[in-house]
Amino acid sequence: MKKLTIFASLILMVQLFLPFSLNVKAEESTELFNYLALGDSLAAGMDEKGEIGYGYADYLALLLAGEDEEAIDFNKGFAYPGYTTDDVLKDITADVTKPITDLTGITNKTLSIKQAIKDADFITLSVGANDVLKNVKKSETGQLSVDLAGVTKSTQDVAVNYEKIFAAIYELNPEADVVVMGLYNPFPYIQDASVQTQLNTLVSTMNKALQTVVEKNDGIYSNVAELIAGNFTTYLPNPQNIHLAATGYGAVAEMMLSDYIVAILGDYEDEYEYEYDDLIDTPSTEAGDYFTDIADHWGNEYINLAYMGGFMNGFEDGTFKPNALVTRAQVLSVIARAFELPATKPAPFVDIKDYPLQTQNEIAAAYEAGLVKENGGYLNPKDNVTRAQFALILTRLSNSFEGEVYVPDVKAPFSDIAKYDEETQNAITLLYDLQLVQGQTADKFDPAGSMTRAQLAKILVLAFLNAEE
Repeated sequence: MKKLTIFASLILMVQLFLPFSLNVKAEESTELFNYLALGDSLAAGMDEKGEIGYGYADYLALLLAGEDEEAIDFNKGFAYPGYTTDDVLKDITADVTKPITDLTGITNKTLSIKQAIKDADFITLSVGANDVLKNVKKSETGQLSVDLAGVTKSTQDVAVNYEKIFAAIYELNPEADVVVMGLYNPFPYIQDASVQTQLNTLVSTMNKALQTVVEKNDGIYSNVAELIAGNFTTYLPNPQNIHLAATGYGAVAEMMLSDYIVAILGDYEDEYEYEYDDLIDTPSTEAGDYFTDIADHWGNEYINLAYMGGFMNGFEDGTFKPNALVTRAQVLSVIARAFELPATKPAPFVDIKDYPLQTQNEIAAAYEAGLVKENGGYLNPKDNVTRAQFALILTRLSNSFEGEVYVPDVKAPFSDIAKYDEETQNAITLLYDLQLVQGQTADKFDPAGSMTRAQLAKILVLAFLNAEE
């Protein structure tokens, strides 16, 4: 997958969950996030009454923009009702020019499709349904007939055209992230159970075929079929119209953004399985769910962001235990995981051999990146990490990424760090300058104090925002 920077993806999450508290970096940037929507009537925004308004693309643009609609450069001007994969491909090949259509509607500005693709950071595509629907006929009495041979041929043609569309996009913009909206059952009100079985099988088969092509081409496939089927009376309120209502488009937009975030940040749930005696990483059933004990906690939003990013998980009982202290092993493991640090050789610590192999590898990666020193072969993995030690770990990580050692012009204004060595004082100053940490009071940092899980979640999220600046 051609990923945006981690910084960009975290900004998207921040705009969803922390529109006021973490939007500083976005405001400092003068370059707008560019979103291009291609496809059929769903991208154009045709609703259940047959009128063009806000579709999933518009609602997705609003989610991406957060509190400021002017923070995004959005265009759905190339999306058109009735479009097939052939139409999208022809538009790109011919380099058509059309009026820009943004959140305010059709504008008096025009743009060629190739230039729009070149400019895009993020592209969504919803097309293929019309290719197949020509093989599905609905009579005036509501009876449905399906040309299975035609459906099979159309599915094959759609897959081929998707290959060509992806190739055309990547030729113009190799770094674009492409998210494809999957297909859904457009006729859920038909009462005949056998027909519904046939329709659902058709939709499932199409989605599997398209998902294979999309993921093969480094795209992100958002399979919305179950989402819409689960609440079709709300999302598809007009039995005589196959288009979604505003609530349906909004739900699809949220799912597509969620799928995008998960794909960008990586889904660690399958890759990493930890078996700490004191921490069982059993995540909640859906990304972004609140843990049972953080609803009123100050770190609620940061904890959910850290969970969605795959940095941290909860306990077996569904809690997060935000005030629990974190150990050296846990901190190194989480950071190695979050920043995808590689390990090419075992760590030299004799006191980590009882930990799971995956944990040992993460500690080895942290050691190899210079986050901790050999210390006579002992990591002391079960010791609680102190605020000063954590500052050192993050600053060494930053130095590793930057390729140079951070040296501040002025030390942080904390009187209780003076007895620490130069490296530690500089580390605390870096985190203070980046506003990743605060003092316990105006002049006290409490460097020997321990770190809680909530504090770790907050600092990791903020650190990610600074990681690629």
